[in-house]
Amino acid sequence: MDHHGHSHSHTHFEQGSKTLKFAILLTVTFMAVEWVGGWFANSLALMTDAAHMLSDSAALVFSLLVLWVAKRPATLKSSYGYQRAEILGALLSGLVVWMIAGFLIFEAIQRVSEPQAVKGEVVSLIAVIGLIVNLVVAKLLYSSQKVSLNIKAAYLHVLGDLLGSVGALVSGIVIWFTGWTLIDPILTFFICSIVLYSSWSLIKEAVYVLMEFAPKEIDPNEVQVALEALPAVLEVHDLHIWMVSSKTVALSVHLVAKDHNSALSNAKELLKEQFKINHTTIQTENPDYYDVDDCHGSDCK
Repeated sequence: MDHHGHSHSHTHFEQGSKTLKFAILLTVTFMAVEWVGGWFANSLALMTDAAHMLSDSAALVFSLLVLWVAKRPATLKSSYGYQRAEILGALLSGLVVWMIAGFLIFEAIQRVSEPQAVKGEVVSLIAVIGLIVNLVVAKLLYSSQKVSLNIKAAYLHVLGDLLGSVGALVSGIVIWFTGWTLIDPILTFFICSIVLYSSWSLIKEAVYVLMEFAPKEIDPNEVQVALEALPAVLEVHDLHIWMVSSKTVALSVHLVAKDHNSALSNAKELLKEQFKINHTTIQTENPDYYDVDDCHGSDCK
């Protein structure tokens, strides 16, 4: 069973690793093209997209590094291994996006007060290429985002950049045909707002794991009621459920039981089958130490 789990995890790592490497190659290459093109065309929207692609590249490289770190085996000193590395990586990626968005919003405000000439045709051409590149990268990462929260972070980066390419394209076309340069900073505001909104859910999810909250799909009250309903269990206390990573949930609990072996085996099976919790620490205790009746459910007359 353990071997199968390790093999499954290794397959996911290989899949995510190959996807990230190809995505990094595409993103870094076009980022350079887009930045030079944005500078030449004097387009803030295009440079905004290029700057976001820089954060994409950093996020993708970091995601690859975190994948490698997270797969390192557990030790006595680090009993859960390095699974939390993916959460830290996701949180850092989300915060980097916010920092870049803040800088670009500041630049856009400057452009509103002092409009500048922009080469709309150059912006349009490069934005079309960027849109195609981002669509390819997003498609690559879509199937791998479920592997870890960190790849999901990279995927959200690319989605934000996809919107950036659309915004740059619209900006280029409008300027090309109308000469209205104010569209450039206006679309920058719009793109940054969407990027900030999308990355907020990522930051919130990462913080949720770091605070060791129970996963949203598991109600601790339901778990306690289900454990208390087991035939050999008289009382449940000190129940703790928390997330080690986006894929690993842990639980510890004390069970007051009249039949220790039955309570332990039934509790493990219940938690695994009904709540999908495999990492459990269950301590059984004698009812003699507690003021509980030695009857339960159908045993009580």
